[in-house]
Amino acid sequence: MKTEFIKADLERIIGTRPMHDGGTMPEVLGRLDACAQSQHIPERLKHYLSKRSYVKALAWIEDPNTPHQL
Repeated sequence: MKTEFIKADLERIIGTRPMHDGGTMPEVLGRLDACAQSQHIPERLKHYLSKRSYVKALAWIEDPNTPHQL
């Protein structure tokens, strides 16, 4: 999945993009869970998605130089 699609789904989850144009919440969560298993995304993004740290994942997509926050 391309980064812009992941970003759109993350925005749907956190409420900054309408859900109606991307399906239902379970569909969006399923897509993000599938992305977390992908070998084609950066390790940091994979980590955030696998932990369901969606705000951190979105911040990382917007600026990959963002330091990791605990």
